[in-house]
Amino acid sequence: MNREELITKFETDMEKRSRLLRFLLVLDQMGNVLLWNGSQDETISSHVGRRIKTGKANRFEKLLCKFLRMLESEHCMKSIGE
Repeated sequence: MNREELITKFETDMEKRSRLLRFLLVLDQMGNVLLWNGSQDETISSHVGRRIKTGKANRFEKLLCKFLRMLESEHCMKSIGE
């Protein structure tokens, strides 16, 4: 992705999401780093979704995704790679 495409992506993201939603996303990504030792560019649900898909998820991670399914159908699986 070149510089102009990246800038356009950032501007589009700012238009699509409110400041509050972007703040919550940052907290989610920070939780992934601190609690799961994951990437700073990935949310907890994406990280856990990948672990479930590869058969590496523990009981807590499976329960977390089960809870998130009540908010959005297949949330963890949909969030992989976002």
